[in-house]
Amino acid sequence: MPVYQRTYRAFDGQVLQGFRWWVMVKQELRVLASSRMFVSLLVIAVIHLSFRVFQITLYDMMSTAQQSPILLTLRNMEMMRVSERTFFDFLRIQSPLVFIVTLYAGSGMICNDFRDNLIEIYFSKPLTRLDYIAGKIIPLVLIGTLLTAVPGIFLVILHNLLAPGIETLRDTYWIPFSIIAFSACIVLPCTLGVLASSALFSSQRYAGIAVFAVLFGSSVLGRTLAGPIRNPNFAVLSLPAAVNRIGETLFAEPRKSFPLHWGWPTLFIAMVCLACYWAIAAEIRRAERAS
Repeated sequence: MPVYQRTYRAFDGQVLQGFRWWVMVKQELRVLASSRMFVSLLVIAVIHLSFRVFQITLYDMMSTAQQSPILLTLRNMEMMRVSERTFFDFLRIQSPLVFIVTLYAGSGMICNDFRDNLIEIYFSKPLTRLDYIAGKIIPLVLIGTLLTAVPGIFLVILHNLLAPGIETLRDTYWIPFSIIAFSACIVLPCTLGVLASSALFSSQRYAGIAVFAVLFGSSVLGRTLAGPIRNPNFAVLSLPAAVNRIGETLFAEPRKSFPLHWGWPTLFIAMVCLACYWAIAAEIRRAERAS
C-alpha cells in the first residue's frame, strides 16, 4: 500500500478539561520516589517525628501514672515538657530538612525540561502555562506539607488522645491552625525560590548554588545591618529569621528574636514569594511563545 494511503488511528480518548496538571504531579512524584537520596531524606524526617512521638507519649503517660520522685523529675524536665513550644520546635527543626529536600527535588525540575527540550512537548499537549507551573509547584508543596503540617497535626491529635480532657483541648485547639500557617511560611518560600532558580539557570547544579548564595547573602545582610546600626529589626532581611519571627508569634513565644511587628516579616516573605513566582511565570511564558 502506498504511504500516502496510510492513516493513523484516530484519538479515541478524552481530553482532560480540569486538573490537567495532575499528570505532571504524578510524574514528578514517581521520579522522586525512585531516588534513594530522596527516600533517605524522608527517613531522616521520620526519625525526628519518632522522637517527638516518644516524647509526647512518655510525657502523657507520666501525667496519668502514679506520682513518684523520678516521674516528677522527668516530667518537669524542659526537654520532656509538652507545650506549644514543643510543636514550634518540631517545625523549626524540620525547616532545614524541608529546604534540603525541596532543593534536591526541585532544583532540576524546570532547567532539566529546558535542557531536554521537554517544554515543546508539554506545550504541544493540551497544557497551559498555569498547568505547567502548577504541575511543578504542587509536588514540592505536597512534600513540604508531609514533612511539616501533617506530622505536626498528628502530634497534636496524639497528645489529645493520650491525655484526654477539656484542659488539654483548651490548651491545644488553636495549635493546628498555627501549624498550618507556619508550615506555609516554611514551604512556600522554599518551593518558589528553588523553582525560580531552576527556571533562571541552565543546570541543576547552578540552580542549587544560586539558592544557597541568595539564602546565605540574605542571612549575612540581616545580621550585618543589625549589628553596626544596633537595630535588631534589620534581621527581618534574613529570610530564615523572618520565618522564625512569624513562628514565634503564631505559637505565642514570650521571647521574640527581634521586636519588629510580625506583619513586616510576613510582608517580606510575601514579596519574596511573589518575586519568585513572577520569575517562574516570565520564563515559562517566554518558553511557551518560543515553542
